[in-house]
Amino acid sequence: MNLSVKQFIVRVLLGLLRGLILVKRHGGGFLFRLSHPLRGVGLFFVRALGVPVVRALLVLRRSVSRLLFPAKHKLIFVISNRFTVHVMMGIIVAAVVFVNVSARDVRAEDFGQKSLLYQLVAADQFSQLEVVEAGDVPLTEGASLSYVPDVVVDARRHVDLDYLEEEYVTPEAGREEVKPTVPKRSGVESYVIQEGDTLGQVAEKFGLSLSTILWSNNLSYTSTIQPGDELSILPVDGVLYTVRSGDTLSSIARNFSVDAKTVMAQNGLASADRLAIGDKLLLPGGEPPTPVSAARRSTSLSELFTAPSSSAVVSGGWTWPTNWRVITQYYTWRHTGIDIDGDYSTFSYASRGGVVIYSGWRSGYGLTVEVDHGDGYVTRYAHHSKNFVSVGQVVEAGQALAQTGSTGRSTGTHLHFEVIRNGRFQNPFDYVR
Repeated sequence: MNLSVKQFIVRVLLGLLRGLILVKRHGGGFLFRLSHPLRGVGLFFVRALGVPVVRALLVLRRSVSRLLFPAKHKLIFVISNRFTVHVMMGIIVAAVVFVNVSARDVRAEDFGQKSLLYQLVAADQFSQLEVVEAGDVPLTEGASLSYVPDVVVDARRHVDLDYLEEEYVTPEAGREEVKPTVPKRSGVESYVIQEGDTLGQVAEKFGLSLSTILWSNNLSYTSTIQPGDELSILPVDGVLYTVRSGDTLSSIARNFSVDAKTVMAQNGLASADRLAIGDKLLLPGGEPPTPVSAARRSTSLSELFTAPSSSAVVSGGWTWPTNWRVITQYYTWRHTGIDIDGDYSTFSYASRGGVVIYSGWRSGYGLTVEVDHGDGYVTRYAHHSKNFVSVGQVVEAGQALAQTGSTGRSTGTHLHFEVIRNGRFQNPFDYVR
């Protein structure tokens, strides 16, 4: 080290020492009185904690030394040998490489589902994404009806409220019901919430779907309503859209899955070019665009001209009842079936051969089809936009029964599928997969 640097360090240390001497000479008494209480606390911790810890460490060190050095224990010698560490590191590296090479893909939605905790607590609470499409069968056209829903739920979740405590939820099949009639409206109206109102009751009163009420009033699952709140009531099911910069009628119709001519007729537009920023358009039957899910796979050109069907027949003659396998709500002690996601291009298929004993509107179920299979089993398919079959018609497993929709107490396009055995609800997953 350079001599000048050493001299500098020495001068600094000497200066520090002189400073400490001056502090002690002139302020020693004050510092002593200031630190006296702290000294008592420090001595307490030293006696209560420090001394026992040091004694324990000394005893431990004495015991380890007696074991390692005098006895020369063979196991300790192997573990403490420096070559043992090298061998263990090599084994760990080899194991990591093997696991990474042989590992299979793990989907986030499947992670942890084989654990006992999942089976006990959460097996029926989480959505399972399972992407599969069914095969082909001819369609039979039928009539279409509108929507009738109930309580507040998230319009983005394609689920329903078909729970046991609801009056309309019953294992009794084949009973006729008539859809309530409501007066027609020509434009958007306002409704003031009254004491005891729920969103479902309001929607049913005006003959609209729950989704329409939610969309037109910017509400969601967590929204609450109070007496005096004002709701916008559309004349028909759909979306009230405000025109933005760059919008065209064709792009709006495409994004919301509606027909441009229907939009023009509903809004009294003489030309598709007569749109101004800020105009409000009523889109009959429209649904806000949602992100493409894993189930929305690409379709080949040949499939566009092929009639839909279901061909995956499993044991007992049962088949999966729709195109997609995206489960949005499972069967539980409250929920009487399973909800399977879909859109207006998907269909419901007969899960087994049988006779149609009901086809029409069934309260909160919306447009419903029920099939009696003749051995104590009845299957129910709900929330359709259009039914293709009629009462008394004989259907085969995999035959198209209806088009997916969101009628009844539903928050999005999906199929609610129930299996009823001798008047009792069953878990559909015991029969279809």
